[in-house]
Amino acid sequence: SNLLELSDWISSKFLNLIEFTERSVLISLRLEFSKLFAKWFHMLVPQESLQVQLDESFSPIIIQGEIEMDYSFLSGGERTAAALAYRLALNQTLNFLLSKIKTNDLVILDEPTDGFSEAQIDKMRDVFEELDVSQLIIVSHEQKIEGFVDHIIRVKKQGDLSIIESES
Repeated sequence: SNLLELSDWISSKFLNLIEFTERSVLISLRLEFSKLFAKWFHMLVPQESLQVQLDESFSPIIIQGEIEMDYSFLSGGERTAAALAYRLALNQTLNFLLSKIKTNDLVILDEPTDGFSEAQIDKMRDVFEELDVSQLIIVSHEQKIEGFVDHIIRVKKQGDLSIIESES
C-alpha cells in the first residue's frame, strides 16, 4: 500500500515538479544567455535596426525591424559577429554556471574577425577589455589585432610543419 502511494505521488506530483523546475531553470538560463548574446552582438554590430535573441532551442534569431531574418542574409562580418557574440555569451553563461571549472578564466578565439569591417575590428579592443579574463588566446591573420594584445607569437608554415618564427 505504501509503495503504491509513493509510486502514485512520484508520477502525479514529483515528476511534474521536476519538469516545472527544469523548464523554469532553462527559461532563466535562456533569458540570461540571450541578454549576453545581444550585448556582445551590439558591441560588434552597433546597428539599431538589427536585434538578436535566442529561441526556445537556444538558436540565434536575427530581427530587422519587425521581420525575422535568415542568417544567410547577413553580411560576412555580421555573420562572424553573430557567431562570436554567441560564443562569448555561451562562454560567460557556462563560466557563471560552472564557476569551479579550471578553464573559466581562459578564452581561445580562432579568427574572430574574419569578414569584419575596419570599424568592427576597432571594436574588438572594447570586446577584449570587456571579457575581463586572465588569459585570452587569439589566432588571427589580422595585423591590427596585434595592437590590442600584450604578447605575439608568429607561426610560419614550412611544408607540413608549423614553426615559431618570432615572439614579442
